[in-house]
Amino acid sequence: MSPRSSVAPVVASGVASALKLLVATLAFAGAYLGVEAAYGTPAQVTAGAPAQAQAPVRTVELSSRSMPATERVPATVERVSATIMTPGTVTVGAIDALGPCDRPYQAQSLVENDDPRATVSYGWRLERWSPGVRRWQAYLGTGSGFTGESQVVEWQPRVVNNPGWYRVVLSVSGEAPLRSERFLVSC
Repeated sequence: MSPRSSVAPVVASGVASALKLLVATLAFAGAYLGVEAAYGTPAQVTAGAPAQAQAPVRTVELSSRSMPATERVPATVERVSATIMTPGTVTVGAIDALGPCDRPYQAQSLVENDDPRATVSYGWRLERWSPGVRRWQAYLGTGSGFTGESQVVEWQPRVVNNPGWYRVVLSVSGEAPLRSERFLVSC
């Protein structure tokens, strides 16, 4: 058996894979261009179509809370903030314990966004009071962000087998950190 006869199947397999990838890429590009040709870009739709033919744009907020089918999605932040939060505060509440020393909590705050086109970055941090060094030390943390209208942000940290004093800190880009009241975790 010559070395060429063992290389030919490998080369053929590689060529076949490359051709499949090329066909898939062309199919995707064709579908994309077909949709764009059929519907146009947003600028073309706005400029070329009559006002009554355009569908109204509706922003939908996703939430882990269930809503009755008849209730509309909150249209303004004022409605949400009036019933849940006020800017500049962080609230922390206990959720049902998962075990004798497994305590989940829910932290919430209203984060304002003056420019709905801009991105707001924020980070949560759970701090624990250390009596040995007599200062707050980071225990857990996470970060996220959003664009659009101001919104209520939430975080659910868990403290397992570590009683002590805790507080939640919310850091929003360009603003001073917000701190919750301290709370005692015991078991």
